[in-house]
Amino acid sequence: RLLDSTIRADLAGATARFTPPLDPNNGQGYFEYGENEFADTQGEDSDDYLRFTAKAPPGRPFMGRIYLPPPGGSFANLNAAQQQVYLASQPIMVTSQYAEIIYFVRNGSLYRRVLLVDPDRNQSQNGIYQMVHNLDALGVAPAPSALGNVATSWQSMNDLSAHPAATANGSVAIVANSLGDLTNRENRFPSPRFANDFMTGVGANAAVGADGIPDDVNGDNVPDLYPTLYPNIINTALYNVVPINNQPFFSPFLQFMAFPYIFPGAYSAPQTIAGFAYGGVNVNTGNVGWIHSPEPVVYNPAQNGPVYFDQTPYLYLSMLNHNPLDVADNLPLPGTSAGNGLPYLQTYWGFPTWRETLSPLWSDPTLPIFGVSFGGNNYPPGQPAGLVPRSTSVVPIFADGNVLPPMAGYMATTPPIPWRVNPQPYSDLSAVNSAFFSGAGRATDPFLWNGSWEDDLIMTNVRSFDVKAYDDVYAGYVDLGWGDDLRLYQPYATSPGALYPNLAGISPPPYLGGLPATNNGPLPFFWPPVSPASTFFAGAYDITNQTFAHEGRMPPLTSDFRFDAQVGPVLPGFFAVAPNYTGNVGDNSVRITRMRRIWDSWSTAYTQAPATGVNPATGFPLGPPFTPPVYPSYPPPYPAPLRGIQIQIRIQDPSGQKVKSLTIRQDFTDKL
Repeated sequence: RLLDSTIRADLAGATARFTPPLDPNNGQGYFEYGENEFADTQGEDSDDYLRFTAKAPPGRPFMGRIYLPPPGGSFANLNAAQQQVYLASQPIMVTSQYAEIIYFVRNGSLYRRVLLVDPDRNQSQNGIYQMVHNLDALGVAPAPSALGNVATSWQSMNDLSAHPAATANGSVAIVANSLGDLTNRENRFPSPRFANDFMTGVGANAAVGADGIPDDVNGDNVPDLYPTLYPNIINTALYNVVPINNQPFFSPFLQFMAFPYIFPGAYSAPQTIAGFAYGGVNVNTGNVGWIHSPEPVVYNPAQNGPVYFDQTPYLYLSMLNHNPLDVADNLPLPGTSAGNGLPYLQTYWGFPTWRETLSPLWSDPTLPIFGVSFGGNNYPPGQPAGLVPRSTSVVPIFADGNVLPPMAGYMATTPPIPWRVNPQPYSDLSAVNSAFFSGAGRATDPFLWNGSWEDDLIMTNVRSFDVKAYDDVYAGYVDLGWGDDLRLYQPYATSPGALYPNLAGISPPPYLGGLPATNNGPLPFFWPPVSPASTFFAGAYDITNQTFAHEGRMPPLTSDFRFDAQVGPVLPGFFAVAPNYTGNVGDNSVRITRMRRIWDSWSTAYTQAPATGVNPATGFPLGPPFTPPVYPSYPPPYPAPLRGIQIQIRIQDPSGQKVKSLTIRQDFTDKL
């Protein structure tokens, strides 16, 4: 009952408007729902998540910890006794009317992270900030007495929603988020971050070094870096580059850009896609982008071999098993790459828990992307540890010491079957593989982990946390991207006039040109999938704008036919200087990091990027109607409003004999 009332209160207090995009200046916060892989045929799902901003019910404000600055603002000026008194008194408890809330499941535990939204903490009183604001404010890392005076991270001792400054604003490295800040994905916990200040000077006088001013080295009157940039975009026709000596000066820094700002753990074990030959051509499907799967490869026990989604999608989905039972499961147990039949069970990290951010190596949001010098150490430019986007050059990706350790190790290989009852500190008992829990963070300070608690753990023995969106086209609650879930078409396969017969053997795969072409451009989408008697196009829907049937890829592929949110589609040759530009913001690069099956309230910072400037070499204008936009503007992944969601939670009693189900439906039509 407490879980039910907590979730309902949080959803009822959602601050966002549910028709994207939102203007950060309106201070409406955000709402984000991630689907990842579809629910299995038992209706269970363990990799869905919700994160959003909410207003607390009257008289029940959100509570959290915060570290206050020392008396006088200087730790070094206190004597030893005063320092000990100060450290023992911190952190303190504070309240806020607003918070950033994150729900996710990992290894059978449901977490609810709550980070206070309190931008007033950025203001000083009598010259003293209301929170420890930067790396050298204390001269030491937080060391709470409740945890044995062991050094911890800033984030673990401050339950504040915050991000590092995008520019070098004096000594201030941390910015407490406002609701408007959180409208942008790069400011949310724990999203990869954005910075626009890596250089000083202009033109030939430019040099590496942050100066507190957004870079405009090429002098085109627009910042050189913007939140809609990502590493590969410089190799596309989307970006209107004004070169200096024929080389964009900032290309070394583009590797730190992380649009669309996806936490690396959100695709911890990506779905393996095999590719196939179609029409005599080898189709490389690696450009669709990663998506999380309970198993990177689903195994067919009948043939003891792999089943790939892009080759036999119906068979793959039929064998998906989010939460295998130890015994007597009526779905196939997922196998390992060795084919020994032992399941991994859990491969999804979700988001860092409070306990995991205890490590002092968790440097977000204290390290700005433009780098900083502190304590005699030089921290070079780059994403904070833990937020570095994963390499997309290897399939599948299991281990990365900059995130969290893999959920494999002996949890997947050691009998008897202990997976549901054996605790998993460090996520998987393989902490030696993680940069966050090696050395001083683990070997010499075990009390930091063993003596701490999990105050964001809200429910254990959770088998399923299944979120679905209401879709007018389907007239019900469905997983995002449901048009690729061929199981939904099976009841119609033999119906008279069915558009999609022979589902099990459909070729090519649906998202690569066959029907239903839910991700292959603005083709009409039919539901139910039967041909109307009167006219073929009766009952057809625009799949991009009216339904959640497509995957909402961002950045999209060119075949998704998503166009610049400001320019729209234009004919080839419309811009003489860029005859191939059509307004299509698709990027077909192989294995690029993309959003998939994520509904986001989005931001006008992405849909209304700066489009015009001045060419410093000629003095002529840049941007429409003369040249393509300076920056690409991306439409929302799902332009359709989110009218409501359904959450179904299945909880198993400790004896394993009963499963209780909780269903919550939340209507958002009053917030469209």
